[in-house]
Amino acid sequence: MSECAEQCIAIVREEYDGEILESGTMGQYEVVFSVPAEQIVQFATYIAKRGWWHLATITGQDLGEEIQMLYHFNAEEPPAVTIKAAVPKSDPRLPSITPQLPAATMYEREIFDLLGVQFEGHPRLERLVLSDDWPEGVYPLRLEELAKQAERDEEEKA
Repeated sequence: MSECAEQCIAIVREEYDGEILESGTMGQYEVVFSVPAEQIVQFATYIAKRGWWHLATITGQDLGEEIQMLYHFNAEEPPAVTIKAAVPKSDPRLPSITPQLPAATMYEREIFDLLGVQFEGHPRLERLVLSDDWPEGVYPLRLEELAKQAERDEEEKA
């Protein structure tokens, strides 16, 4: 872990008044924090207001029982910051950061469309990528849909 990454973790842990579940690094120049889903707005806003980082993108990952959200923040100088927040797949809801960080709007809409995560408080949570006639409740980046697609691909090969 780089000295810069260590300092970043120490500063954030000292200053941030909410709960941080875990902190560490990915590689030499990326710091990762895990926070409870209900604190994502507070923590993402804190990171953005530090003035060092800006929101680069948001990604989501189906982990089986949970959907993990990853909020990626970049800076002119390392380290970059990734914030992780997981929600149960059975009830994938978490607060939208769009009202505080408008750059999140399209990323949250894309994740809503492809993984089915409900971003509560989003001003315009509607489809972005999928067509209007796409079946409701079918999310193409969830593991079960990816498995179905793999089966269809195998059947076509046979």
